[in-house]
Amino acid sequence: MNLKFQKKSYCFYLSSKVENSKETYLKKSGWIIKLSNYDKKIGFGEVAPLLKKDLKKCEEQLNMIPEYIELSNLSEQINIFHPCIQSAINSALAEINGTIIFKENYFFDEIDQTAMLLNPNNVISDLNEIKKKQSNFGKSITIKWKVALKSNNEEEATLEEILSQIDNNTKLRIDANGSWGREIANRWADILKDNKNIDWFEQPLSVDDIDGLKELTKKIPIALDESLLKFPTLIDEWKGWQIRRPSQEKNPDKLLRDLENKKALISISTSFETGIGRRWLYHLSTLQLQGPTPKVPGLAMNKFPKSFLFLNEAQKIWDQL
Repeated sequence: MNLKFQKKSYCFYLSSKVENSKETYLKKSGWIIKLSNYDKKIGFGEVAPLLKKDLKKCEEQLNMIPEYIELSNLSEQINIFHPCIQSAINSALAEINGTIIFKENYFFDEIDQTAMLLNPNNVISDLNEIKKKQSNFGKSITIKWKVALKSNNEEEATLEEILSQIDNNTKLRIDANGSWGREIANRWADILKDNKNIDWFEQPLSVDDIDGLKELTKKIPIALDESLLKFPTLIDEWKGWQIRRPSQEKNPDKLLRDLENKKALISISTSFETGIGRRWLYHLSTLQLQGPTPKVPGLAMNKFPKSFLFLNEAQKIWDQL
């Protein structure tokens, strides 16, 4: 099958910066790709690398793809490309083939429909604002707190304050982005192991410390994120929670099939995609919520500016780029 390959770049500023122990995000750059076949079927994908160092590599590899290419040649060529490029092309092919059929509308803009990311520099004031919204709507909420940005003593004091202020209708996710050592991770696990507010610790130890992560699961739920990207075989091996980011995986089709088959202990998370990539996030999140272990996704909805880039209609985004 002969395909036409097109690409357009994008760049946007987040409405406020996002910090973790490894990176600070102020803006996001990437590419939208469009594939079309002889039947005039169209599929869109998004190349959305999270790390700045990967942007140049993705640009060079995208420039290697010719405008017209056979499917078999494309599949073979991208096999050695950056995972984000593989994800974008496989996403577009899935749309062409009808493997995924998007709905016209998805609904993840209410306070109880996605995890709320706390500002690590204003944790308590942020929490109070969220609680006001919660009281206005009477809904349960999930909050996510990125740690390992300040001293452990300071963050433990903040933890104590958070726990004193939240009730049974609030779930807490704590994300260290792989920056804790075993001593601190075990200390926090001991503090929180019987706390019913905790959803999980997300990537508390380095991506390579799989043994340490397994040991922690004996005390508290552990969700892998960065480890899954470095060691994709863990997707089939890890028995605990998995934070899945389809735009960072080589082929989101596998994640789609897993959720359609009701695989448990999966949570969907954003990598700050435009409306093109967000269609996958919405679709997969909807499937996850219908599965055996429903959890609201982490979509960082309050971090995106008002822009045509976040429309629900892929063709309109493409036309305006």
